[in-house]
Amino acid sequence: MPPKVSRKSELRAHIRSARRAMSAPVKSAADEALVDAVVSVVLRVRPTSVAAYVPMLSEPGGPRLVTALQEVAPRVLLPLLDDDLDLDWAVADGSYTAGRFGLIEPAGPRLGRAAVAAVELMFLPALAVSRSGMRLGQGGGSYDRVLPRVSAPTLVLLYPGEYGAAVPSEPHDHPVCGVLVGNEPDGYEEPHLHWTNGCAIAHHWHSEQSSANDGG
Repeated sequence: MPPKVSRKSELRAHIRSARRAMSAPVKSAADEALVDAVVSVVLRVRPTSVAAYVPMLSEPGGPRLVTALQEVAPRVLLPLLDDDLDLDWAVADGSYTAGRFGLIEPAGPRLGRAAVAAVELMFLPALAVSRSGMRLGQGGGSYDRVLPRVSAPTLVLLYPGEYGAAVPSEPHDHPVCGVLVGNEPDGYEEPHLHWTNGCAIAHHWHSEQSSANDGG
């Protein structure tokens, strides 16, 4: 009998395949729109520090994400993958080095794993997010270790079709607060910020940012 494939593994394989099938022009347009939406959120909230990530080729955000954040946020932290798959952090200063598993990491001094606790807004990657806020990552569990340290709003960037599906959860999984979903190809709508039911947001922050759809 072949080994049983978990629902998470099936969902990961499906989304990875769909991302690989995206044409370069469609992906580029979606990434540009997502970055513009990220900048819009940051300009409204005006956080003094933001945590983000350097997108891999298949991840939403594209090559402009970090530089766009640096233009509107005074301090941007980026992750470095440790041997135990937990994440350390360094300030984005335009210098990078090759990390494990093909990751691109900041080359500046390490600040320690707890540095992320001080950020006021966090953008993180995922393959999918449910309406309850459960996040499907790549399988290493890095952000499941990080999220308990973060009290700031946590927002995931996704492509169309990756938000709202049922995501299997386990005790170690931690929900996120919201998602920015890219626009459909040739669509007229801009990316939308959807709030999940995954975490409590300060009322004033939620009110200012709830111009799109609610995840409830």
